[in-house]
Amino acid sequence: MTELGGDSATRTAKVLSLPTRAAILSMLLRSGPKTVKEIADSFRIHPNVARAHLELMVEAGFLMTETRRRSKGRPAKTYFTWEGEGGSLAEAGVEALDSIVFEQRQHRDEIEMQVRVLERMLGDAQAQVGRIRQLMEKETGSEQTGGDND
Repeated sequence: MTELGGDSATRTAKVLSLPTRAAILSMLLRSGPKTVKEIADSFRIHPNVARAHLELMVEAGFLMTETRRRSKGRPAKTYFTWEGEGGSLAEAGVEALDSIVFEQRQHRDEIEMQVRVLERMLGDAQAQVGRIRQLMEKETGSEQTGGDND
């Protein structure tokens, strides 16, 4: 009996369940080895977020790592995939998203979030205007009734 989640279809689904991971994998298939910083900069995400995605893909067997020596500073860990991985994904019926599609979705998501924030602010502003009108009406009403008694 196989372990739950241990088959390749489940592994593929888990890795590619987020568009970000699929786009990172697609980029690495086209471009070759990249560091966490290079990937984070390409997708405009925090390096820790990029690292988490990459490490999950390494654990699932989609990526490999190597250490790249530099002239200065610490060696950089690079992430890469082998050429045949794209073919095996296609055979499994999984199409890795292109980074351009990812960027378009990311921009759309950002715009949708901004629209939701603005709608919330507008709703709060409308409620505040309603409260101010009620207070003004009460003040106007009390001035009219109170002014007769003075």
